[in-house]
Amino acid sequence: MKKSISAIVGVITTLVFVMAGALVFPVAANASEMTFTGKIDDRTTADKMYLSTSGGTVEIKIDDSTDNSEAKFFFPGTKVTVNCSTGSDGYWHATSIKSEIKPGKAEVDSSKQATVKGKIEKGTTREKIFLKVNDGTMEIKLDNETDLSGVKCIMVGRNVEIVCARGSDAYMHAISVSDRTSNALSSANVAKYGTGVSGTISGNTTTNKIILKTSEGRMEFVVDGNTDASEGRVLMPKNKVTVYFYRGDDAWNHVSKIVNESYESSPTVSLDQNSKATVTGRIKDKTNEGTLYLSTNGQTMEIRLDSNTQYNNIPFLLEDKRVVVTLACGSDGYNHAISISPEW
Repeated sequence: MKKSISAIVGVITTLVFVMAGALVFPVAANASEMTFTGKIDDRTTADKMYLSTSGGTVEIKIDDSTDNSEAKFFFPGTKVTVNCSTGSDGYWHATSIKSEIKPGKAEVDSSKQATVKGKIEKGTTREKIFLKVNDGTMEIKLDNETDLSGVKCIMVGRNVEIVCARGSDAYMHAISVSDRTSNALSSANVAKYGTGVSGTISGNTTTNKIILKTSEGRMEFVVDGNTDASEGRVLMPKNKVTVYFYRGDDAWNHVSKIVNESYESSPTVSLDQNSKATVTGRIKDKTNEGTLYLSTNGQTMEIRLDSNTQYNNIPFLLEDKRVVVTLACGSDGYNHAISISPEW
């Protein structure tokens, strides 16, 4: 009996030492791969996810190689499962992210499509994007069929391009969402238009000379008949622009092209020619690439600008400059500028 008791005590002692060893030397301590499940923290960005799990908050880097095709929505509180591997920098790096959240379903007539660009605003959910554009905020619904392959993630503050069409519920529905790429300082523009420099417009800018405040100091550029202003008509003080230029025979830097960072190509609409009118007024500082705010007869008119607007002897719209505008009512209910000329 004593031997039996001794044997039992020996087995228990052995188990205690084994368990103690397991606690001191955990097998998974140096694991190079791990899967975490939790909810996205509000500190998350497109490059780093803060995941709130039962064991605490995990900081996970998101790389270009991360497969998040099954988890496009990076909203706080969204539950996701993240497969990770350790990187040489000591961080967890996401290899794949998955979520059960899917956008809702709706039928859309895609025979008439439009493309809009802007920044995702607060209020956006997995069912609807609030998109900040030049003229306000658009509400665009997401469907099961929405193509999200061109966007890294859907989150507030991200610049995107959305192809959309009107649905039977009167909402615009997203056919596809993709990340928006800026043409400012692109290699194609540099090759075509010459050297490019970015900065903000100075209040001393005129229709003949652009004064730009850059990180290197103040620069002056001559505007002439060769200047391409198709993507930068509005030069209000503090507007951010990119100026492409070349050295002229007169030793001055001449503008070959100007790109306003707020430029968006506005869709054209049909105009009621019977409503055509001419007004004269002063350009107000709220004017942007899509809308002219004109102070005339004690009131402010809101006039849309689009690709059909003709600029006669006035390459740029400047604050307080007096202009003559010929306009007509568009099918969207807004007045659209047919032509803009300086008031001589």
